[in-house]
Amino acid sequence: MQIIRELFFGSTRYSEIQKYIPNISPSLLRNRLRFLEEKGIIFRKPGATAGRHEYHLTPAGKALAPVLNELGRWGMCHASEGMTDQPNAAPSLIRDITGGINADELPAGDTVIQLHLTDVTPEAKYHIYVRDNVATECPLDLGFDVDVYITASTKALTRVWYGEIDIYDAIDNGSVKVVAHPVYIKSLKRWFGISSFTTDNPQPFHS
Repeated sequence: MQIIRELFFGSTRYSEIQKYIPNISPSLLRNRLRFLEEKGIIFRKPGATAGRHEYHLTPAGKALAPVLNELGRWGMCHASEGMTDQPNAAPSLIRDITGGINADELPAGDTVIQLHLTDVTPEAKYHIYVRDNVATECPLDLGFDVDVYITASTKALTRVWYGEIDIYDAIDNGSVKVVAHPVYIKSLKRWFGISSFTTDNPQPFHS
């Protein structure tokens, strides 16, 4: 299901899927992709680079959207205890946070958000660029002025993302630091989203 989840999130290349599921071995990932292809859940097509392939969901795969939604909802209701004891892998966490940004609550114009993860070696700085109300993650600094600086460990941000702690409370206890113009701080809770699985009717996946 993790592989299918990543395809719903827009990953299409083997390297992308591997990036967001770091604990799976290359051989197991290849076997799982082959199995899903044989079962008609995904299909493979030539990529833009010679010798590379892209993976996409078939109609049968897309029909699994309600299943993923219900599994996520079940997990939050019945298996959430200790869920944030082990933080998300940094790339997955940043990708999820990017998808949760509510651009409508940000000031007009473009916004650049820098997230500094203090427990990643080497210390990682990710960037989220919001343009035309669309948030896009980028591991590189493209040289634009940063509007919001967020510094935290992956575990602290994971707790905020899953709604275990309010982001303002995390700022108060020092586990999360935010440096920005007051207009961003004041609306922080509105534009910095949390996992949709913490809501009463989560529907992050659509067929």
